[in-house]
Amino acid sequence: MAERAHPYHEGFKDRWCGLKRNPYRRKLYERYRFCNGYIAGKAVLDVPCGTGWGTSLLGGYRFALGVDISEDAVAFASEHYQRRGDLRFCVGDMASLPVDDDAVDVLICLEGFEHVAREIGAAFVRETKRVVRRGGLLIMTCPILDDRGKDSGNPHHVYEYPERELIEIFNEGFRILSLERLEGPDGPGYRSVLANLKDARYTDG
Repeated sequence: MAERAHPYHEGFKDRWCGLKRNPYRRKLYERYRFCNGYIAGKAVLDVPCGTGWGTSLLGGYRFALGVDISEDAVAFASEHYQRRGDLRFCVGDMASLPVDDDAVDVLICLEGFEHVAREIGAAFVRETKRVVRRGGLLIMTCPILDDRGKDSGNPHHVYEYPERELIEIFNEGFRILSLERLEGPDGPGYRSVLANLKDARYTDG
């Protein structure tokens, strides 16, 4: 079970497992390749960006900012991937994004929502609605409980959402443009593209 995406981490090494490429590395590339179809000419926020490896796979944007709570991860990202003026990284909290109102066209949150408690997740949704312009996009991937209510078993995940709860969050103040249930290396998850309706306000509970 691989966790934080790092190009030098054993769990993400570029090697072949039997006839299939490392599934965690392959999924990382698939997630960011999917996002590239939505970001041409856009102002993009990637949170949490971790070491910036995934953010560095994005292309075609006008400007991209990666945000993560880990100072070490942001330092690595800044050293290895920050280039020119169109890709930058900074330390920040999902519950209080260091971004102005309506400054973002596309917010990307890939495998990060499950790493924070429900109350921080609720704050993140509110922050998303604040920083993403009306009609702008939230692209998210995250695991869900399986059909028996079992989680992935990943000790780094703070809260994995039941399918129904996650869909309710998506329907509160967003328009669902696409919603796919996908099987990952550690269980099921959702890949969603949501348009910000802006006038609605999500409140947990």
